[in-house]
Amino acid sequence: MSSTVSDPAPHAPRLLHNGTIHSTAEPYAEAMIVEDGQVAWLGSDETAEQMRGEHLEVQDLDRGLVAPGFVGMVGLELDQLAAGAVAQVLDVAVHRLGYSGLRLRVDLSTHDINAQNLATTVQRLTETFNAAAGHAIDVWPIVHLNGVEADGGAPSITPVNQLLDMLEPLDAVGRAPAVQLTMGAILPNLLGVRSWCAEAGRQLLLDCSATEPGVVVDSMVASQRHLRELKQGPSPSTPTVLVGFDTAERSHWEQLLNTGVHVLLIAPGHLATALSVGVPTSAAPPEGENPWQLISDHVHHSSDPVSVRAGFNAQTRGAFRSLPDARPMAGQLNPGTEATYAVWAVEQLSVQTPHSTVSAWSTDQRARTPLLPYLDGETLPQLVSTVIAGR
Repeated sequence: MSSTVSDPAPHAPRLLHNGTIHSTAEPYAEAMIVEDGQVAWLGSDETAEQMRGEHLEVQDLDRGLVAPGFVGMVGLELDQLAAGAVAQVLDVAVHRLGYSGLRLRVDLSTHDINAQNLATTVQRLTETFNAAAGHAIDVWPIVHLNGVEADGGAPSITPVNQLLDMLEPLDAVGRAPAVQLTMGAILPNLLGVRSWCAEAGRQLLLDCSATEPGVVVDSMVASQRHLRELKQGPSPSTPTVLVGFDTAERSHWEQLLNTGVHVLLIAPGHLATALSVGVPTSAAPPEGENPWQLISDHVHHSSDPVSVRAGFNAQTRGAFRSLPDARPMAGQLNPGTEATYAVWAVEQLSVQTPHSTVSAWSTDQRARTPLLPYLDGETLPQLVSTVIAGR
């Protein structure tokens, strides 16, 4: 089936039927009415048949699954920035991968923000963020600054301060850009960096993929303690995000629990342990990969498997929770929420537990557990269409 973005007439009520709607409010919904960009009703096909009328457009789901859109992450180099290139990246995310939210990371170097190149950099970023803000998909911009070499002294992280100053005018373009830095590069000045970003109200993401987990944990615990003493911690609405952090040590996750950070897995990781401890943890697959692949990898993880529901939530509802200013109830399809979703062609639906040791294709309705695709480790759901705010 081809992947398209639906574009009905403005405010035309639409009835979707003959499928499965993934909703926490109505776990066994087979039909849905979308009106004025919102979910207006959820229920059974039998009831939907009685509601048909000339005022409703009707869409047969052909036994497909309607589920909240995913949240992903893509990156661009500064020399790739152009409105057309940005639109192409976002179109792929929506049309081919079923995303409704996206972290758009722009990679800069300290060379790009020096006095000689600053004006050009700001112009390119402005054009990029304008293009992103005008797209249907929800975009959260990130600027990743490379080339910082912290040595413990404040002058060594001057580029971070320069970046924070440079970003202020860009807040008017769309969403306020977050700052991403490489953990190992700024480790000697982690407290200063976190303090500056908190003071600026800027979300901080730390790329931890090349730093030992124990070092990350110890540094975050120590810096968080000092920030509390200084009363300079980040706002709960802009939590510090550890990108690419993972560890098999439960004690590491337990220590992170008291730091207020979120973790973003960018490869199959110890999601089950993180969730059992209570650390807010989301996931985003590699660029261009079917997002169900990472869910499948987490379900079939050799040492720390999770249910399909946990893997799915980590890339939808859980992912939205770590984003600043995400819309209320984002990542859910319930009456009154925004009608933002993807339609997937699926072979089987189930309540699938880790390693597929227990699966139920028809579960006790009293459990009120919405069904999701059965992931056998080989076949994946295929995108049929993506709808954002009813379009």
